[in-house]
Amino acid sequence: MYNKIVKHILFPLHEKILGRNTYACLNELKGSERLPKERLDALRFEKLKALLVHAKKNIPFYTQRFSDAGFDPEKMGAVDDFRILPLLSKEEIRTNLDLMKWADCPGGLHRYNTGGSSGKPLVFYFDRRRQAYDAAARTLTHQWWGADIGDRELYLWGSPLEAGKQDRLKEIRDRLTNEKLISAFELSGASVPEIVNRIKKFRPKSLFGYPSTVSLLCELSARMGYRLDNLGVEVVFSTAEVLYDYQRDTISKAFGNVPVPDCYGSREGGFVSHQCEKGVYHILDPNYIVEYIGEDSGESNSIEGEVVLTHLDAWGMPFIRYRTGDVAGPGTETCACGRTWSTIKKVKGRATDFIVTPDGRYQHALSLIYVVRDIEGVDEFKIIQHQPDEVEVLLKIHDALFPETGETTIAEGIKKRMGQSVNVRVNRLDSIPRDASGKYRYVVSHVKPE
Repeated sequence: MYNKIVKHILFPLHEKILGRNTYACLNELKGSERLPKERLDALRFEKLKALLVHAKKNIPFYTQRFSDAGFDPEKMGAVDDFRILPLLSKEEIRTNLDLMKWADCPGGLHRYNTGGSSGKPLVFYFDRRRQAYDAAARTLTHQWWGADIGDRELYLWGSPLEAGKQDRLKEIRDRLTNEKLISAFELSGASVPEIVNRIKKFRPKSLFGYPSTVSLLCELSARMGYRLDNLGVEVVFSTAEVLYDYQRDTISKAFGNVPVPDCYGSREGGFVSHQCEKGVYHILDPNYIVEYIGEDSGESNSIEGEVVLTHLDAWGMPFIRYRTGDVAGPGTETCACGRTWSTIKKVKGRATDFIVTPDGRYQHALSLIYVVRDIEGVDEFKIIQHQPDEVEVLLKIHDALFPETGETTIAEGIKKRMGQSVNVRVNRLDSIPRDASGKYRYVVSHVKPE
């Protein structure tokens, strides 16, 4: 009964207070799931053209970018026309942040950031329109798996605010909307009984979190004799990392052979695709133009390449032909589920190591990223754990911006999360080395959990 109150009264009120038209966006997405390809393509073209016309008029960065490329969105006749524009890199976003914002955006702009796949902190802004479409996409894909607004959902998630300093208003909001958050940053044998007990009391219908953390919880629980298959969980949603087959198996079996659907996206890129009940990754076509750029040609192709996104509803700070750093390719033409949205092959993304503290806790690597990424003047970083009590931080900085207390802040932040006995060394470099594979991991731990 209460879940219906949340769905029909409390959640709509919450979104209205925030100035988001999430329900309207949700209905729009639902209406497009099975549109004929011609109508879907027309819808995306209209949204793309409107975005580009707006960007030219209201975003200084794109006014200049379009002019330099000799591109006039008013004269567009097809989606392919905008591919004359250069790809957008993370470095360009950092350099031109103020020029990329819509100064008169209705409802204002809301600041976000991420560690970034390359280890470079990235700051960006969302408007209410984008927030609403991203929330609608997440809601719809949850509904594919029987989890609706108002159903109890547990987040095995975390950030400095979310994990340790929830204010009273957020706690009240979570209770009102049938949500609960448990920190994903720290796991140990000592914390498992409490976590399992909290899940048992809450009895969520769905669980949402990092696959590495959820699978570790399952492994520790099994080792200690705690059952997870009697806690009411009917589906586990994986996000933010690559979901490996062995993790999916571990999670599914632990919770009673429940489905473990996966999604692909990022904080800056948005909610890009999600698995349907047939196991196929569907792109949220009404919200995106997705390209696969070949490394050699630098042009769109139909095989495999770097995923390049244009978020059609990011008007406050447009992401037009944004390079994600992820590698994937287009999927099959059709899906047995009947949805006409295009599909994508599983993304070859990045895995995040756990940090093992001197006292034996398993700590999600993102907890250390949060320490470094917001410090002004940090251009690139990499965190390496050599021993349980030995951590090295590699920094590439802008000398004029990096504060005198920057290194001390980093060391104190890491000690606060890992323990005061940890020796933290900060080394400044002109460039951050990549792994032998050519990939870049922004946290690497050489300490293997026992």
